[in-house]
Amino acid sequence: GGAWQSGDRRSMWERVCRRYLARGYVAANVEYRSGIAPAAEDAVRALEWFVDNAQSYGVDKRRIVVTGESAGGHLALFAAFKARTPVAAVVNFYGISDIAALVDAPFVRQRLPQENPAAAAASFSPMIYVRAGLCPVLSIHGTADPLVPPEQSIRLTEMLRRTNRPESAQLTLIEGGKHGFTERELGIAYEAVFEFLYRRGVKP
Repeated sequence: GGAWQSGDRRSMWERVCRRYLARGYVAANVEYRSGIAPAAEDAVRALEWFVDNAQSYGVDKRRIVVTGESAGGHLALFAAFKARTPVAAVVNFYGISDIAALVDAPFVRQRLPQENPAAAAASFSPMIYVRAGLCPVLSIHGTADPLVPPEQSIRLTEMLRRTNRPESAQLTLIEGGKHGFTERELGIAYEAVFEFLYRRGVKP
């Protein structure tokens, strides 16, 4: 998270990693550089590196899931759609799938290249890379998110269902949820996450 600028992976240990570790998964927790373009490059490279080195960590590279919150959700989608190696699934927590639609929002524009930001916004939007054959995607979004409209996840899910099997894209809306869930809302969200993964055979 952190609008492609602030935050670090330590903040994800308790909030995210422990939930997977408690279920018996391996968790790889990744940093990235500031700015949408450098962060997107880092996300793709980190995913490809982990797939290449999965065996060293006792990981089946056919069952790797990419996840993130907010900016991390965007990067998880972008990496999964752009990397040279396929993944088993994406779990996207209120990430931006269409940066071009929010290009005028200050927290977006400030993280884009100064030269031709509109073109950059389009090129780093996961939405434009939606195609047949992508992995299953679960998007989780609060209905009262004031920063990233829930329509971002709704439109992504609809597009994925049109281009892939309808069951390959799932949307869970947290009623009244804002940008950044409470512990109670996270509990609800992760019930959906593990149900989604287990149903697709992505188990420890």
